Amino acid sequence: MGGFLDNLKKMFIMPADSGSKFITFNIICKRCKEEIIVKASKTSDISKLYEGDEAPGGAEYLLRKEILGNKCNNLVHITVYFGSGYNVISREISGGKFAD
Repeated sequence: MGGFLDNLKKMFIMPADSGSKFITFNIICKRCKEEIIVKASKTSDISKLYEGDEAPGGAEYLLRKEILGNKCNNLVHITVYFGSGYNVISREISGGKFAD
């Protein structure tokens, strides 16, 4: 049974890399300074951009996410544009800051 739980644990703590299904961001809440780790799924959280969508040059994907930490009720909003290899082209945040 330990093997199953170990594999399940690895699925949720896997670092984001080119083979990962997730992209990870470290966010710091502006109000309470809580550090929040956000995992965005490449298949369900990130949207493909289409011709005619307003985006920075070279952007192919878009992530918009609202994040709520555990320590306070401040809502953090992020908008991230990615290139073809999920490399970050542009990112914006309100209500907090990126830790990296």
